[in-house]
Amino acid sequence: MTGRPGSGAGTAAYVVDTAGGKVRGAETGDGVLGWRGIPYAAPPVGSLRLRPPRRPEAWSGVREATALGAPAPQPPMLLPAVTEVPPSSDAPTLPEPSEDCLYLNVTAPADAEARPVLLWIHGGGYQVGTGTDIAGDGAALARAHGVVVVTFNYRLGALGFLALDGEEHTGAFGLHDQIAALRWVRENIAGFGGDPDRITLYGLSAGAKSVANLLASPLTRGMIHRAVSSSGGADHVADRAQDTDLTRRFLRVLGAGAADGIREVPAEEILGAQNAVGEGVRAAWLWRPSIDGLALTRKPLDALAAGAAAGVALLAQTCVNECALYQLLAPDAAEQADRVLEEYFGAAARDHILAVYAEHPSGPARDPVGSRVDVMTDERYGIPTTRLADAQSAHAPVWRSRYDMPQTGLPPSVVPGGVLPAIHGTDGDAMWLGGPGVDGLLHEAFGVFVTDGVPAAEGLPDWPAYTTGRRATMVFGPAGPRSVDDPRGTRRAAWHGREWQSGTWWSLDDLATGLYG
Repeated sequence: MTGRPGSGAGTAAYVVDTAGGKVRGAETGDGVLGWRGIPYAAPPVGSLRLRPPRRPEAWSGVREATALGAPAPQPPMLLPAVTEVPPSSDAPTLPEPSEDCLYLNVTAPADAEARPVLLWIHGGGYQVGTGTDIAGDGAALARAHGVVVVTFNYRLGALGFLALDGEEHTGAFGLHDQIAALRWVRENIAGFGGDPDRITLYGLSAGAKSVANLLASPLTRGMIHRAVSSSGGADHVADRAQDTDLTRRFLRVLGAGAADGIREVPAEEILGAQNAVGEGVRAAWLWRPSIDGLALTRKPLDALAAGAAAGVALLAQTCVNECALYQLLAPDAAEQADRVLEEYFGAAARDHILAVYAEHPSGPARDPVGSRVDVMTDERYGIPTTRLADAQSAHAPVWRSRYDMPQTGLPPSVVPGGVLPAIHGTDGDAMWLGGPGVDGLLHEAFGVFVTDGVPAAEGLPDWPAYTTGRRATMVFGPAGPRSVDDPRGTRRAAWHGREWQSGTWWSLDDLATGLYG
């Protein structure tokens, strides 16, 4: 007997037919079922390394789907222990990283039938992370809002984004993995109780930048119903000059003849060469998708402005002081601002932008470090998210929000005073799990957006849709949520009409000389 969630007794209710074969999950919590480690593409190894993914081979019988698949090869997370959170005793065991990493997980209410679907795209700067980061198994959202949640791994770093000369459609393999996962969901999710016509993408950081790429891709037309972007924006893609420079540096480290035999080089050597080019927080934006002519045919923002994702409702959020995280982890972050702005726009524009930020700081006035961290926050996330909202609002409903809740009770040895503003990624737990007060309202509004298409919650003020004339933004702060028109508009205006090719905040030469520490 083969059943859909909730359709029968015992383990029969946990067996689902997919295009590749039958999979058996298990009850993972009260009223919630889970399937883990389902292959959505063939292992990208051997001749399939550094090539777009292919469909997985079918299997016979019933495949046990109760263990997570391996994460992609990646360097260790080089973050200090900012908080002391003991691991959950019932958290699933995460396997060791492996090139054979293209697996996904499904969590569904036991009685799910034609329910909205959320496809989570993890962050990590395209270098680290796994599908369960922040989201876990998504059970809280499944239980509270009846959503079918899908998480997945994709290729990272050089194995995901190295652009090879002489090959077609190169440099965006990780993006192709994301498209393959979306296609798998579209084709198979009905068997798990999901509605393939109501798929919402949600990503944070690199995952949010991936959301913009997927909305812009010609390969995803008609597959995305709604989208949520946390700390992302559009156009974080590599141009030809960046591809050429990074590939040259990478192959030089890997050794003579590496380009010809790169599919035979052990994966640990690939990762070692990647780390030698740059690692740690200073290399967080070193790898990113290329415009490969297939997954992406033009800059994402241009495609979205032209209506590539017409009709796809968007919820776009940032944190109030995103890059305070980078200043905490790399105290020379603010020092890069003057050089970066001059390289982008010239000395006069640099001085103008710095003067505006000095006059309109997020924190104490006359703080040159703080104002330069503000510049970094807006260049990396704030302005790209605003431009994403601007472009999409011409073709679909858009809502904009900002998370301002401070992080408290942190170790004074790491964070003097024990308090940080809402920094990069700190909205993730509220989105997934909720909490008291403001965090609970954000979680509820997020869940309602996924299910109904409009962010709303009891106790939440009226949240106007975003337009370029008003730029209404719901600010989730300590005094409660409030709608603000064009917050920090003077700072936003300082970037008006300015275009730049996003890159690493630190120079590649600095990364290669070991300054990443």
